[in-house]
Formats: sequence, C-alpha cells, structure tokens
Amino acid sequence: MDSPGAIARPYARAAFAHAKDRGAVAQWSAALALAARTAKHPQMRAALESSDTSEAATELLCQLLEDAAAGEFRGVRNLMRLLRENRRTGVLGAIAEQFKQLWREDSRRVEAVLVSAAPLNAEQQEEMDRALRARLGLEVDFRFELDESLLGGVRVQVGDQVLDGSARAGLSNLASALGRPAN
Repeated sequence: MDSPGAIARPYARAAFAHAKDRGAVAQWSAALALAARTAKHPQMRAALESSDTSEAATELLCQLLEDAAAGEFRGVRNLMRLLRENRRTGVLGAIAEQFKQLWREDSRRVEAVLVSAAPLNAEQQEEMDRALRARLGLEVDFRFELDESLLGGVRVQVGDQVLDGSARAGLSNLASALGRPAN
C-alpha cells in the first residue's frame, strides 16, 4: 500500500506546475491549506469518504474554497472532484504540505524550526537568520519554539537535518567522550 505522501506527490506536482504557469501559486496554496484543514474535521472526512455523501461533501468543500481560490476556483474545484473520483480526498493534507514544499524549493526557501530554552530577542533571531542563510545558501522561514529541557542554547531543524547547539547536546557529547551516560 502506498503512503499518503507517495499518493499525494503527483497531485501536488501537477497542481504546483499548473499554479506556477498561471502565476497563481499563492491562491492555490491558500485553497489547498483550507481544503486540508476542512477535510481533517471528523464529520467532513466521513462525508468525503462515504460513497453516499462524497459528491455532496466535495461540492460543499468547493463552495468553502471559492474565496481562497479566487480566480483559480475552477482549477481547484476540478482537483477536488478528481480527488473524490479517485477516492484520494484523504491525502489533501499531504498534497497541501507537498505543494507548500514545492513552492519553498522553487523560491529557494526552507522552513526551519528553531527551538530554544528561553525566548530569543529580535537581534538574536536576526543573527540566527543570517547565520542559517549563509550556511544553507537559501532564504529561511523560521518558526520559533521553546523547550525548557534544553537547559540553554538552540536546536535548529531544517527538513530532516538537525543542527543541535543546545547545552543538553553538549553535555551528552562530553559524557560520551568520557565514556559515561549523560544525566
């Protein structure tokens, strides 16, 4: 059985190529994000998956997307109908996420999660942004999170790459070098 990501990939790629050709990536991204959030609701998900209600649920979903899709409504509606016909509405979240990732890659942008033990001030955030842009050669969209268990320092995750400069990681590395378990 294919994973949701594998199922979503061709839909996301086709939607992105279409949206990029039309200069409407932002509208498509907004519409797909809204569709994914709406389709996650348990009642909507059940209605989309039921053979008795999927057509009506898809049309309701399309009505909800009309404003977000703006001038791209026809194309977005066609994608929603295609997903319903192929019984793939369950991967809307994966499609929206992959579409957003394709947009970032095309824009030479990455999303980074910066986790710190304490809040960073604006100057520290800007310094982290400059350092990561220089290291990756890409523009970076940061999301900041707090984790008091870090003790100090920061941990940055970009995709599946983790840059761990936390005090906990430093202590763990030191303990390993000394041949002792970290506390």
